Amino acid sequence: MIVDDKLSEYKDNIEALQLIDKLEVYRWMISFGKKLQEDPLSEERRTEENKVSRCQFSLFVDWEDGKFKAWSDAMIASGYAYILLDVFNSPPIEEAKQITTDHFKKIQMEQLLTMNRQNGFYQMVEMMINKIQEV
Repeated sequence: MIVDDKLSEYKDNIEALQLIDKLEVYRWMISFGKKLQEDPLSEERRTEENKVSRCQFSLFVDWEDGKFKAWSDAMIASGYAYILLDVFNSPPIEEAKQITTDHFKKIQMEQLLTMNRQNGFYQMVEMMINKIQEV
């Protein structure tokens, strides 16, 4: 299953970076945040309906141009958004429709993110799960 492979890859990277220094994980996520800005969610799709309201910063996600896209004004939120887009956009649609919040417990984001960021992360997962069912 592509989703399991992706999540295992992220888990391995996180564990390796934590062995170096916990801050390395944040640098890694910030680098993903920069990548997210290369193909962001269009301004027209940055609506209240697509807003991750539990995120401290502006974070939006929606299905656009045949895939999930996101945008945030915060680099850590952009970083975890990039990871979620990669996990949801990599497999065929039918496999992506099988993703649950439990899949993301494998990468143990709750150990990396503050409570507010965890809330935003898991709300974004739930939003993506709901949106992909409509595709």
